[in-house]
Amino acid sequence: MKKFPALALLSLILGGCATSPTTPRHAPTPTPDLAGLWVGKASAQTHTLLVRPDGTGTVCWESMGKYSAMPLTISGDKMIGLTDATLKRNADGSFAQCSWGVCMEMKRTMDVPAACRAWLKR
Repeated sequence: MKKFPALALLSLILGGCATSPTTPRHAPTPTPDLAGLWVGKASAQTHTLLVRPDGTGTVCWESMGKYSAMPLTISGDKMIGLTDATLKRNADGSFAQCSWGVCMEMKRTMDVPAACRAWLKR
């Protein structure tokens, strides 16, 4: 008999979770001043970013000869992509993305690796 109330409570809790609306973890912050293509290098890895004015974008990177890409979101002072990096704006208009105590300086570019072009369409 004790199993029934516990099972009913568990069903109620899980049922509430299943019907909850899903929302993005981080809402994008419009960043028209950062819109465009950016490149940065840390160690032997180069990241090429496309940032859209609405705060969304794509990051493309090369590692051991293989290119990969994933979406990114700028939310306040965070850049969420490969990691939740802190975005630090520089006086010259460039920025750095910092995570785990390491900052990657990002500079504007028009030179996009051929392997990234399909992913970095505006």
